[in-house]
Amino acid sequence: MLRGNSYMTRKFFAAIVLCIVFVCAILGLIPRVRLEMINTDVAILADYREISALAKNSGLDVLEAIEMLKQNGLTGLMVSELTGDNISHGIGWAEFTITRDPERGTEGTVISILPNSPHKDLLNRWLRARFSIKNHDNSPIFLPLSVSMLKTVGIIPDIDGLEAAKKSGLPIYYRPAPSPGTLPNNAAEMLKLVHEKYHVAVFTPAGEVVSGYPDVSALANVAKEFEIPLAVVEFSRQMGEKNLNELVSPMLMPLHSVTNEEMMSRNITRVALRDRLIRAAVERSVRLLLLRTAPQNTTNFSFRDFSSEMNLLARALGDHNFSVKFPEPLFRANSPHEFRGFLGNIVVSFAVSVMLIFAVWRYFTRMGLAENSRTRIIFVIAALVMTVLCAKVAFVARIACALLAPMIAVEASLLAMDYNQNRSLIQGFAFVLVGGLAVAAFYSLPEYMLRLRAFSGVKATLIIPPVLVILHDFKRRIHPESILEFLSRPPFWGELILCGMLAVAVGLMIFRSGNVAIISSFESRMRDTLENLLIARPRTRETFIGYPSLLLLNFLVSRNYLARYREILRVGVVIGFSSVINSFCHFHTPLLLILLREFNGLWTGLLFGLILVVMIRFVLIPVLRILRPLFS
Repeated sequence: MLRGNSYMTRKFFAAIVLCIVFVCAILGLIPRVRLEMINTDVAILADYREISALAKNSGLDVLEAIEMLKQNGLTGLMVSELTGDNISHGIGWAEFTITRDPERGTEGTVISILPNSPHKDLLNRWLRARFSIKNHDNSPIFLPLSVSMLKTVGIIPDIDGLEAAKKSGLPIYYRPAPSPGTLPNNAAEMLKLVHEKYHVAVFTPAGEVVSGYPDVSALANVAKEFEIPLAVVEFSRQMGEKNLNELVSPMLMPLHSVTNEEMMSRNITRVALRDRLIRAAVERSVRLLLLRTAPQNTTNFSFRDFSSEMNLLARALGDHNFSVKFPEPLFRANSPHEFRGFLGNIVVSFAVSVMLIFAVWRYFTRMGLAENSRTRIIFVIAALVMTVLCAKVAFVARIACALLAPMIAVEASLLAMDYNQNRSLIQGFAFVLVGGLAVAAFYSLPEYMLRLRAFSGVKATLIIPPVLVILHDFKRRIHPESILEFLSRPPFWGELILCGMLAVAVGLMIFRSGNVAIISSFESRMRDTLENLLIARPRTRETFIGYPSLLLLNFLVSRNYLARYREILRVGVVIGFSSVINSFCHFHTPLLLILLREFNGLWTGLLFGLILVVMIRFVLIPVLRILRPLFS
């Protein structure tokens, strides 16, 4: 191809490369997009015990209350295994009696099922299975454990909730509680028994530590044997959760919930809670939403309020084209192997390899490496070798993609800031979109879409591009000094201030680059406003840093202003394009939403930058000219 087209210009060769990468990326993304388009079912879950309490306060029968909630969007019922703390507070059909072991003289606890229980025989069988008691009569059982030691331990399933779910026809979201340390696998046995009797639709272990940790295989084996999906709670810090996710994968379903403690400590309003749930479904493909009632003693929250709130949530989900019904897992046991075959892996590996080699090659040609037909032949050979390595060696693939993201940001930024070319911004934006699609295609696999694995180059994309662009600018004398001249003279105060501001900004971006970054209330309100107006909120670094810096830089270059201080704006442009490529690394976010977000970021950033340039041109500069004689 290169031999027959040795006359190619640099631009034409680059266009051919981008077209090839674009086609390969689109082919690699077809399975993901197809799955995202049919993944529109969202379940609204509620805790049975919370519903029961609200119904009682409102004088309603709990089954009547559940039916009313079903009409307003309730699609699943959370039922938990009752712990010692629950039993001590009179919840459920068991009771404790403190006693002493007659043989050892140590304090113990007698657990008995209440005689008026409508399911006495079943609960006695479950109680014995929970604590591995061999006798099969209905007599109380003795445990050599104090009541305080049983506080967080699972005792019996909440059979009232299970029966309510069965009678109302709602899928069960079951939460097995931790086991005593001497019986680490008994929570798994209870999950099995409950599933056989009531059919568990999805489950999540309760407590701070997964029962059986560090060996969580017992729960995983039951889940796989009976094909019970695991609900993965977003932002959870439960010990042993990652191990369990790995073992149950790919039967995972993301769930979003806000605990009562978080609602009170962060003063989250009911409107903000609903917005968070909607955002989880729209932006992060969460398909299980647990709507909690208001924490006790914080507000006069009634069943009517809860029912109305659930209706508003269901209607809002409908407005976003979701169906309020219980979803199926994205992947079943055998589907990951069928998701992308060998040919698809080759195609996406080729896209990543070509894009990486091209971006590196372009950087070095900008730094002075000669470009000719021989270097293009080397480029093709290197791309083919890299394709084979990426397809066959996982470590090479991770390194290649971790390098690709920063190099895409570098080349896109340099293209956009090349004011000697027409349509430089369009070229830079097109380059970062094609590169982002290539990265997204390569990582569009179940383990990344289910968040078992995360892209490892996010921090590198924030650090490496500014460094490479600064080195490029010193080498090509875009900055008026060479790097040796810059280092050999004393710094100016303005440079020190700008460097300090830049260091603080970079540190803040790195700190805020996680999923649970802390933001101010003003920024939170601004984000909510943008989401309501634009559906897909543009990212702050693009709207308020990247694109405005590009327009302001263009203005300063055209007027030949502040040549010594323009580098800070060039770094701002790099930060914006780095944010764009990082958006494509959110593999759980629907691809069409990412594309909409980036186009929104482009036009809002340009609009903000234009306003900034107009203010400087027609307000700031005239004012400075008027004030200059006063200080001369």
